[in-house]
Amino acid sequence: MKKLFSLLLILTLLALGAYFYVPSYLSVASNENPVEITVAEGASLNAVAEHLYNKGVIKSRLWFKYQSRAEGIDRSIKPGTYTLHPNINLNEIFELLRKGVPEKPIVITIPEGFTLYQIANRVEIAGLGTKEEFIEATKKYFEEKEYSFDTAKLFYEMEGYLYPDTYYFSERQGVVDVVSTLAKTMESIFTEEYRVRAEELNLSLHEVLTIASLIEREAYHDEEKQRISGVIFNRLKKNMLLQIDATVIYGIGEGREHINRVLFVHLEDPSPFNTYRVKGLPPGPIAAPSKTSIHAVLYPEDHDYLYYVLGEGGHVFSKTYNEHLRNVAKYREMTNQN
Repeated sequence: MKKLFSLLLILTLLALGAYFYVPSYLSVASNENPVEITVAEGASLNAVAEHLYNKGVIKSRLWFKYQSRAEGIDRSIKPGTYTLHPNINLNEIFELLRKGVPEKPIVITIPEGFTLYQIANRVEIAGLGTKEEFIEATKKYFEEKEYSFDTAKLFYEMEGYLYPDTYYFSERQGVVDVVSTLAKTMESIFTEEYRVRAEELNLSLHEVLTIASLIEREAYHDEEKQRISGVIFNRLKKNMLLQIDATVIYGIGEGREHINRVLFVHLEDPSPFNTYRVKGLPPGPIAAPSKTSIHAVLYPEDHDYLYYVLGEGGHVFSKTYNEHLRNVAKYREMTNQN
């Protein structure tokens, strides 16, 4: 009797061990290296189990089929080519088969200083919608957000409010998703620190983005952005014309066309964006500014410069008009030599 009891105890312990150990053992893959498998369209559960077993991924076809039926995977297998890493478990395999192979993302890169129209063109090239659809989506987003700035003189309401960066979208997304993503990314740039700093400078968000866009289009490199910002603020304080070529270019092209060279005749253009004729800031941004340009607006360099002209490797700054004229002459001489 005692021997029978001992035997029953041993069998019970073995059964309990098998009950707790075997499932966990069978639920972990046996492949030591990444394995690539292809599941054909309409493949049955038996075919998938056989394929995984032959590739050395699963230890038991029966256990795999039992578990997959329990999870309902047998009715939702997605075709595609999967890469299975070592020690992957059945739940992870089931999740892959349920979701399918991740689709290749649509990558859109928006360079810093792009206009809204240029962004719309990039979106169209990427195949997520036409330029017209994108622009219409920006108008709707603007209306929904109820921004509080005057748009009467703007070509595009959301100009400057879409952040330049590299984005990843899926084929299922469209222009509404793109606009929302770019706009929300720009919103996230404005941290509490930036908002408090803007209030300290008595600047609205619209004014910050407008000045940032000027800096973005004017700066030769990031290192001079805060210095250019200082020039803009110095000229505004003195009630001087900003005389920024980039605003003239934007106004003449109405945010779409782009001229490579500003001529004297262009400086007479009646556009409200012509800062050679109109004092103060233009009605709104002229491009998509980067974070470094936004930072430069909020933390301008403190100096007495009022002028700058492009030199070798960047801009040359001056405090007086006569000094500026000498720098301009040097620039012209340099360009003529080249």
